[in-house]
Amino acid sequence: MPNPPLTVYYSPTYAVDGKMETVSKSKLVAALIEAGDAGEVWLEAPKLATRQELELIHEAEYVRHTLEDKGAFLEVGAWSQPLLDSILASTGGMRDAVKEALKNGRSGSLSSGLHHARRNSGNGFCQFNGLALAALEALKKVKTVGILDLDAHAGGGTFDILGNHPQVYLADVTVNSFDSWEPSDRERHFYVEVEQPKRYLEHVEEALLTLERVDFLIYNAGMDTYEKAGGMKGITKEMILKREKRVVEWARARKIPHIFALAGGYKWDGLTLQQVAELHLETVKAFAA
Repeated sequence: MPNPPLTVYYSPTYAVDGKMETVSKSKLVAALIEAGDAGEVWLEAPKLATRQELELIHEAEYVRHTLEDKGAFLEVGAWSQPLLDSILASTGGMRDAVKEALKNGRSGSLSSGLHHARRNSGNGFCQFNGLALAALEALKKVKTVGILDLDAHAGGGTFDILGNHPQVYLADVTVNSFDSWEPSDRERHFYVEVEQPKRYLEHVEEALLTLERVDFLIYNAGMDTYEKAGGMKGITKEMILKREKRVVEWARARKIPHIFALAGGYKWDGLTLQQVAELHLETVKAFAA
């Protein structure tokens, strides 16, 4: 039996015009999907993340401060109701992607701005940690969850929230020390900062090896590792395409449900926002293939 079409979570609520790439690029990725550029992919609107869900991963006072005082958006941009709705939709998309993958094997959400958010604070353009919420959602049905973080920057927020969770395995390959963290359990944690671009894919393989025992994979698919999207010189687009294909092949070979988030990808080195969106589409294409 062939796989059903890939369902990806997105609604126009995700995108806020005039803001930075984190909350604007999803609109362009969605347009490429709707044009058929990723193959047979369905876009579906998620339910917004609720206060109760957010308090599973963040301190209640931080959630209250964000939702009621509107005082925690300095890094993402000046607060607005559309910005708050965008963040709640993007976070909820990760939860709904888990539910879909548990039924049909794979899914994703056009979500960005997740892995730097800590239990009691936002950080680095990340307000709420949708990766952590996705992991807890998956653990309702499976015994172990792996989070593979291939964003250019480290996922210190995810480690802050889930580093002590005995059923969560973290694998983080970075090219930038921002938000770095130190593994506290070598059985469940893998962290490396790439020093030589030619070894990048080798490090990805090492990360996957540490996730062999997981029952569900959450993939934070950062494009900002690419040399022209804010990453490391020498990491080419061809390497990124091989990476996306390899992650999907790995999950399918083990017959474990898998989901993705868009993660980082920026115009910092001369790309247009459309070119950034086209990079992110490669993740969608790999999951849809």
